[in-house]
Amino acid sequence: MINTIAFWDDFALLQKRQMRRRYFSPEIIRESAFHDPDYPFSYSSIHWCVELQKYRLWYNINNVVCKIDGKGQGEHFQLSLAESDDAIHWETRNYSGNPDDKNVVFKGSQGSVHGVMVYRDSHDPDRLYKCAASIDSLTVANQNVVPGVIVTSNDGINWYENELKFKWGASMSDTYNCFLYNPVIGEYQVILRSVLTDRRICTSHSPDLVHWSKPEVMISPDSFDPACSEFYGMSMFYDQGIFYGFLWIFDTDMYDRVPWKFLGNVYSELVYSYDGLHWNRTHHKALPLQEIGEYGASMNYMFNITRDKTGENYLISTLLTMQEHGGAMYKELRTRMADESNELNMHYTSKIRAGRFCGLQSCGNGFLRTKQILLNGEELTINAKCPNGSMRVQLIDLYQKPVPGFSFDDSELFFGDETAWSPKWKKRSISELKGRRFGIEIELYTGCVYGISGDFYPFHGAMPQKGYGDPRIAEDVFGDNVDYTRCMPV
Repeated sequence: MINTIAFWDDFALLQKRQMRRRYFSPEIIRESAFHDPDYPFSYSSIHWCVELQKYRLWYNINNVVCKIDGKGQGEHFQLSLAESDDAIHWETRNYSGNPDDKNVVFKGSQGSVHGVMVYRDSHDPDRLYKCAASIDSLTVANQNVVPGVIVTSNDGINWYENELKFKWGASMSDTYNCFLYNPVIGEYQVILRSVLTDRRICTSHSPDLVHWSKPEVMISPDSFDPACSEFYGMSMFYDQGIFYGFLWIFDTDMYDRVPWKFLGNVYSELVYSYDGLHWNRTHHKALPLQEIGEYGASMNYMFNITRDKTGENYLISTLLTMQEHGGAMYKELRTRMADESNELNMHYTSKIRAGRFCGLQSCGNGFLRTKQILLNGEELTINAKCPNGSMRVQLIDLYQKPVPGFSFDDSELFFGDETAWSPKWKKRSISELKGRRFGIEIELYTGCVYGISGDFYPFHGAMPQKGYGDPRIAEDVFGDNVDYTRCMPV
């Protein structure tokens, strides 16, 4: 299993000198702007679908808008689909043959689905597409008690509720119900609201989609968050041992007159995890708020991440809004709005090089030394960028002495920009150290290093462990015969 030494924190380091931690924001691809011509829309999911050689964008259209007038009106959603060759220029078409459906592909047996996030599940090719959704009803006024289920599809167009047997929730989860297979715990996982409308980040997981754990709170607002803030939802993505997350901070209007708050701003914070269950905050905006008057000046929602067709970049489904949250629900505020068109929300594709949300940048002659790892495969790669500087790599033994043939003097200098550069030495290869234990030192000048990845075990203490998110002992290394000498580098 691939693990990554990432630099969100210094846990995997023994030493760091003249290195500055930096967070990096995705680039908004402006020409990718897309909106539904007929309905407001929100929660979206983007995937590169290799079997079609196309990108697909699933999004939730708000076909019945919530209003706070008199008795009020509940909101309802349906799932629509657009396709693209480049994740920039999107096209829609009718999939059902019913002209009233336009490009709707799923609206549930009761006519409405809420908070749908589509997941492309490579672990289950017979049901390649899955989504987590609250199955809502157009005819039932009380939306509080509705099932949250996993719905499956083999083509992303025709969806099957499976008689609601894949049930993860019993109350409306009126947020983006993020869903994925978690390889660290070996189970499927959904992020949800436990009840309507408890705005904290909860999760439930299942080995078979039928039997689910009880909802657990993963993240709650703390004293560093704005006053009266809530957590509107969260998306997450797994890649090479790291879970990346976008936590939606709901900075609310303290004087909102309704039982639970609707007015305020929502923006995305970058968070990370090693197991998908326990998360670390950065308190850093994943995307800066835009200029006043532009999309994203008050709010941004960062949805799912997918690798692009080259594998070099992350593409992020992003929603930027023209107004604040909830204003259209209030009659008195609607009369003060300049525009009530469907163009108040705009989808963009955002892009960042893979694994580059955070890194260590050199300040002069930078240096870092990692704790020990045990190489399980034959390759180790470094995600680094130094087109105007240089980087070299040294491997060290348990006592921090250079491994013969793998010293700085033996290292080939790296100049350039690669997400998976394989370090090289003059006479020796990293593949010779398969099954061996060593630490890594990096010297960096005028550049940034984002991570070190490979099939390795963290070996920071007395025994090797399976991963940073899986602290079990890697028993296959020693078995019943603990012999440290046979895993030392030679």
